[in-house]
Amino acid sequence: MTKKEMKMKKMQQQMKKPKKDPFKNTNHSKVILNKKQVKVRNEANKDYSKMLSGTTNRGRGPGRGMYLGGKPKNASATVLRVWKYLGKYKVGIVIVVVAVFSTSLLATFIPWLFAYAIDEYILAYDYSGAITIGLYIVGIAFITSAVRFISRYTMVIISQKTVKKIRKDAFDKLQNLPVNYFDTNQPGDIVSRITNDVDLISNSLASVTLELLSSLITLTASLIFMFIVNWALALVVILFVPLMAFFTMKVAKTTKKGFVAQQKHLGAINGIVEESISGLKVVKLYSQEEEIIAEFSNKNTQLKKAGFKAQVYAGVIMPVINFLNNFIYLVIVAIGGILYITKIVAISIGDISAITAYARQFIRPIANLAQLFNSLQQGIAGAERVFNLIDIEDEYINDGTDEIEHFEGYVKFDDVTFSYVKDVEVLRNISFEAEVGKTVAIVGPTGSGKTTIINLLNRFYDIDSGTIEIDHKNIREYKKDDLRKKIGVVLQDTHLFSGTVYENVVYGDLNATKEEVIEAAKMANAHDFIMKLPKGYEAEVYEGGQNFSQGERQLISIARTILSNPDILILDEATSNVDTRTEFKIQESMRLLMKGRTSFVIAHRLQTIRNAHKIIVIHDGELIESGTHSELLDLKGFYYDLYTTQFHDIIKDIKG
Repeated sequence: MTKKEMKMKKMQQQMKKPKKDPFKNTNHSKVILNKKQVKVRNEANKDYSKMLSGTTNRGRGPGRGMYLGGKPKNASATVLRVWKYLGKYKVGIVIVVVAVFSTSLLATFIPWLFAYAIDEYILAYDYSGAITIGLYIVGIAFITSAVRFISRYTMVIISQKTVKKIRKDAFDKLQNLPVNYFDTNQPGDIVSRITNDVDLISNSLASVTLELLSSLITLTASLIFMFIVNWALALVVILFVPLMAFFTMKVAKTTKKGFVAQQKHLGAINGIVEESISGLKVVKLYSQEEEIIAEFSNKNTQLKKAGFKAQVYAGVIMPVINFLNNFIYLVIVAIGGILYITKIVAISIGDISAITAYARQFIRPIANLAQLFNSLQQGIAGAERVFNLIDIEDEYINDGTDEIEHFEGYVKFDDVTFSYVKDVEVLRNISFEAEVGKTVAIVGPTGSGKTTIINLLNRFYDIDSGTIEIDHKNIREYKKDDLRKKIGVVLQDTHLFSGTVYENVVYGDLNATKEEVIEAAKMANAHDFIMKLPKGYEAEVYEGGQNFSQGERQLISIARTILSNPDILILDEATSNVDTRTEFKIQESMRLLMKGRTSFVIAHRLQTIRNAHKIIVIHDGELIESGTHSELLDLKGFYYDLYTTQFHDIIKDIKG
């Protein structure tokens, strides 16, 4: 058997070996999931917060303020913290409280004035007195409306200023969080904290709090006035309270479940639509149109059922409340009439009129309190989630103190071990040196830890053990911002910001002149295609650069790095997304840029790193080989196998 045949046989045996399955049960046996089970599992773990941009239902009824979330874990501490934000506006808070208290009390005077007008003037045919009382009522209504507007206007200003400060604190915190936070938290959940959760705080402060305070005052004042007017009819109204409270709580609880289910299914539908649009080419390539239509139809049916159930229960509460209101009105009039005729209890026509009005004022808050309290809880829960984000320790807590003007470029990894997850080592005992102005190429299979080395050099993560030095000093001693400004990185997956092409290039150095920006673009071989755009450097860039090809985005990113003029350069598959001709030109530009700079190059195409001063080979988190291109070929080890395999593939492509 020839050497080549032995190698092929070995590769076939390795391919037959079962791969590690990340989905295992408790007894470590493999779990084979069919397509349906995979969908069920993914749906169970899916983050719907990204898709639910509006989880609050701002309509009427029990669905108002519904949020797909849980109850607060520490409500009192969260409320106190919100109060600290509100503490800057104490004068405004006092104005709001006084306004709500006064308007609620003034509103309870109106039924009493009606009763007084009926008994003292209308029944006595004293129309001038009745008109006077009527003017009093109109005046009270006008004052109440004006004061209520002032209170709401003031509260809106306070709430918006408060949530602006909370949102700013949360966003500022995001900029200072370590990279591992974004690795372990879903982007949708992070976005939801800054948007939906902060909106819940705003809603709770601006409307729910006012309504809750007003309802409590109205409830108490109405009860007191009812007993002042007539204790017997007041007792009749109170007898209906347990029934009203039980019905409201029961329906509100059921309705909440319905709206949560509705929002979940709505999120699932949004996810299907989003995936079908973003992955349209894949859907068509594999002719999966019918399947995705069937999946959408299934979720749409579930949404219809959940929505029907939620809306039916939400629609029941108001008709029943109205019925009970009218029924109580009838009972009060009937019992009041009997008492008036029989004289068992002293009562007047005005008393009956006042009690019916107070009964409506008394019952309405009871119907609202359960939902208002639930909405307030959700607002507190939203605040708690935002504060949890703000309280996360930022990456600059353990920052170094040394400022950096310039790096010579000597880099040393000494016995470095690192793990993203505890006890799961990604790199083990990595040691190598990069001399000043030299180029170090890092090669190895996918997932071997090449990019991790670059992340550690930038201190995106801190190592478990060992040391990393730049210019003979531990990088922990340098300020992170200074360290990263002196290290230029061109990633394989580039990102462009919304704006113009010019703004994306000048991002590398905001103090650069237009001539320097253009020169950097020329060095990156980006100038020619930029000038062909309708507006040249002022051409619009959509979010993420989606209106540019991957290769064009890469060129703009390289120009940005060139403009930053770093002391140490890192190229992580920087030319993987451009054609061969463009790659050659970029390599020429890179050689000019790399001259005199310590450079690290990660490449799968080994032809591009043959001239590197040192090549280190990483495999399964360990450094297994190190040397120049010719030295590693002479060694005939892992690098030799990688290179000869690629070389044979290239020859086959040429012959083909």
